[in-house]
Amino acid sequence: MIHRGTSGSADHTRCPLTAAWLVVGTLILMTEMAHGQDMEPQRQDRARSLLEEIITETPEKAPEKAADRQTDQKPARPDTAPEAKTQPPAEPDAPPQESGPVHPRVERGGSLMGRGPSSLSPPDWSSADDETSMASADQDPPSETEDFEPGELVLISNDMPGAVAMARELAAYRLRIKSRQALKRLGLVVSVFRLPPDAGTLALLAKIRRQSPNMNLDVNQRYRLMGGPRQRYGQDMIGLSTGNTSCLDNARVGLIDTAVSLVHPALAGRSIDLAEFAGPTPAPTDHGTAIASLWVGDPDQGFTPLMREAALSVAAVFRQRGNTIDTTTDTLALGLDWLLGQEVEAINLSLGGRKNRVLDLLLQQLLAKEILLVAAAGNLGSEGPAVYPAAHPGVIAVTAVDANQRRYQRANRGEHLDFAAPGVHVWAASADGTYYHSGTSYAAPFVLATLLAEKHLSSRWQQQAQLGAIDLGIPGKDDNFGWGLIQWPDACTGQ
Repeated sequence: MIHRGTSGSADHTRCPLTAAWLVVGTLILMTEMAHGQDMEPQRQDRARSLLEEIITETPEKAPEKAADRQTDQKPARPDTAPEAKTQPPAEPDAPPQESGPVHPRVERGGSLMGRGPSSLSPPDWSSADDETSMASADQDPPSETEDFEPGELVLISNDMPGAVAMARELAAYRLRIKSRQALKRLGLVVSVFRLPPDAGTLALLAKIRRQSPNMNLDVNQRYRLMGGPRQRYGQDMIGLSTGNTSCLDNARVGLIDTAVSLVHPALAGRSIDLAEFAGPTPAPTDHGTAIASLWVGDPDQGFTPLMREAALSVAAVFRQRGNTIDTTTDTLALGLDWLLGQEVEAINLSLGGRKNRVLDLLLQQLLAKEILLVAAAGNLGSEGPAVYPAAHPGVIAVTAVDANQRRYQRANRGEHLDFAAPGVHVWAASADGTYYHSGTSYAAPFVLATLLAEKHLSSRWQQQAQLGAIDLGIPGKDDNFGWGLIQWPDACTGQ
């Protein structure tokens, strides 16, 4: 195909072709006249037309007609033609190690695609415009890639055959498997795919979703800790004046966070199981250590633990990435699955990010198993967008207040808020000592412990907690404080 340009290269390319056609047409005309044969009217018209077309054709028309001739010779590509012989999508690169044999391709295979086509139509890579847009306009803006892993998509399937089948389908979009792991306790499989280098993450995801809108495929979202700047008090505000929390002595609680310092004086000798999922560059242990100390901190070290004898399981999922501490959707999935295997009855999620359909499905599975999920509302300010998982239906969203019951100035607002708790200048452990901490992260542990105490005492635990809360702000539930400042149940302290 001849492309237009300012250098006039199209004219030079056309000249030999034009001369050739002129010679051929002239020879045909002279040969038939020399034999004394009169040309049929239609043939005469065609010969004259051909000569006139060659002589008068403009440079702009030449490439168009050349392209037309090529198009005429190329058979049309049908959208669906069962009898047509097409090449199958390329198989992904060698799959990673999996827990079980690779099964043959199945049509639905439990990939959670819902009703509709069981396979994806391959993208049309024959269009130069599509390839150009994927390589330029569809690249992820820097502001977007701060929220997710660039060049990766995450898929949730409900079994391994379904995951393998969908990997074959997604190979049509040039997606290649990075990792695949079975979440045995959740009954799911999480797969991470690498995108081709010229594809924008959001653009390719949108293209796939147009073909299969019900597929549980999403970006590999990044989530950050919901702690604010370090800056003391707490238990008195929620009505827990003593360390007697006997109703929670047998509680099993999960924390998905950074690792915790098991040698810290506040935590040494406590019942804590720790599993690392953050890879070679785990985040510092400050945040997780602070949360754990609020729950099980040693009274001999000056702490008033919310559930002194509880068994704590910590899934360390946060990494250090330059100056940023964050985690990803697939790592969260592994941590949540491990916690479920630990038989925890509640999980604290002092983290936040954007809505993600893969995380949504994981949360639904946990809620269906009646796991209490408590999450920090976020520290993006009163005008900040809703943070997930706190905004997910069924998850208890917690905001922070100070010692004067005023809303933490950086806390998110929203109708999804459930309760408020101390979260400004909260005294807690850190990796190398004790500090004052601020943020909705540090309010969430108060609410989780209180709700778990209510749950151990009554089947109407949610209603009891709502009725017992100190109403703040406008009467009733509101966007600043939810139901109000959570209060410890008297029955759990023996009062």
